[in-house]
Amino acid sequence: MKAAVLRRYGEPLSLEDLDLLPPQDGEVLVRFAASGVCHSDMTRMEGKRPSALPIVLGHEAAGYVEQVGKGVTHLVPGDRVVISFLYDCGQCYYCCSGRPNLCEVGRGILRGGTMPNGTTRLRKGDEEIHHMVVSSFAEKGVVPARCAVKIPDEVPMEAAALIGCGVLTGTGAVFNTAAVRPGESVLVVGTGGIGLNVVQGARIAGASVIAVSDLNPDKLAIARDFGATHLIDARTEDPIATARSLTQGRGVDHAFEAIGNKHTIRQCYDAVRPGGKAVVVGIAEVGACCEVEAISLPMNEKILTGSFYGSYRPRLDVERLVDLYRSNRLRLDELISRRYRLDQINDAFHALHSGVLARGVISYE
Repeated sequence: MKAAVLRRYGEPLSLEDLDLLPPQDGEVLVRFAASGVCHSDMTRMEGKRPSALPIVLGHEAAGYVEQVGKGVTHLVPGDRVVISFLYDCGQCYYCCSGRPNLCEVGRGILRGGTMPNGTTRLRKGDEEIHHMVVSSFAEKGVVPARCAVKIPDEVPMEAAALIGCGVLTGTGAVFNTAAVRPGESVLVVGTGGIGLNVVQGARIAGASVIAVSDLNPDKLAIARDFGATHLIDARTEDPIATARSLTQGRGVDHAFEAIGNKHTIRQCYDAVRPGGKAVVVGIAEVGACCEVEAISLPMNEKILTGSFYGSYRPRLDVERLVDLYRSNRLRLDELISRRYRLDQINDAFHALHSGVLARGVISYE
């Protein structure tokens, strides 16, 4: 099969012919239909979040089950599935306490580039190629069966693929991490694929004020289509001052940082009211630090917290998001800016880096 392989940081992906070994116990072989192009892949390509190399990236995908391994009973060949990039073992402390997005096993294999049993299924001759759990920049992949969630036939595959990362992450930060309530006020900093899903999550949750800040006026215009009530051009406006002006000087109830930058993280903290919550959704570069004035923590009771993968529960949350899409409340098709073939994948990352995409999609159909 064809796959795009990362061999060295800072270099383009190379399109190569790889062998795919059959699924082992608890695994399924999936023929990918679509894969989103995400900043998390780009940061790995740049070496900002190191991975085991060589590796096949791609972690936002949907496809068709072609083969199941031993012990897999909830899926059969022909099933249409969304793939979660974070494995949850169901047995560790975090899984048992209802926090599967923090699964000890899942985070370990995401860093190590293997399947849960420590082995891999990708080969080029005798060379072992690592996984990014899903590894959907390829025609096919073997993934843990726990990462594959069945979806109805009427959901288009390109739209379904986006649920696997960007939609779960953005809307989950609103629904799960922040628990935004009707009538509350929200600031969203950053309008990439994650930020837009935070925006529409806030709209669905019933927020009355959804202020959105970005340096790119074209992306701000897109944010309005997804539910933003106020647009802040950060080149000329102060998001903190605007957030306060919209809330009688208090600050917003919730601020979401969807970039991964220490300066905008602090900006979100300063923009929330006393007792409010600043939620960091963007993944910053390893080693980056954000400082806050220590006295503000006890005196203002502000909460500065993170949201990893939208504090997700994949099987439950995917089903809910599919229902929202089918009822025309969750916009998925509109997130797709451009479609690419697998051999155009480096063009897709160039466009992502240039800031012209909401979401690019690699289409295999």
